[in-house]
Amino acid sequence: MDFFSFFVNLYNQFLAIFPPPLQWLITLVVVIGLVVGFINLIRYNWIFLIVLILFLPIVVPVLQHFFADVYNFFLYLLRLLGVHSG
Repeated sequence: MDFFSFFVNLYNQFLAIFPPPLQWLITLVVVIGLVVGFINLIRYNWIFLIVLILFLPIVVPVLQHFFADVYNFFLYLLRLLGVHSG
């Protein structure tokens, strides 16, 4: 099982807790939380980003796979909100 299907299954189990009329609101809160969390990660952990850049040739394949799955999960959340990507 890859990261994307794990994230989707886990998120769908989480969403099943809430009634359907509130699920879009929960999804919106999760999307906003992910964006704010990523911005805070970059802002406050810049020294770790410098170390990551130094070791970038080693971790490129892992990061490509991870960020591709996170991006696909983000698109999945946007589709749940009704925002269609081109």
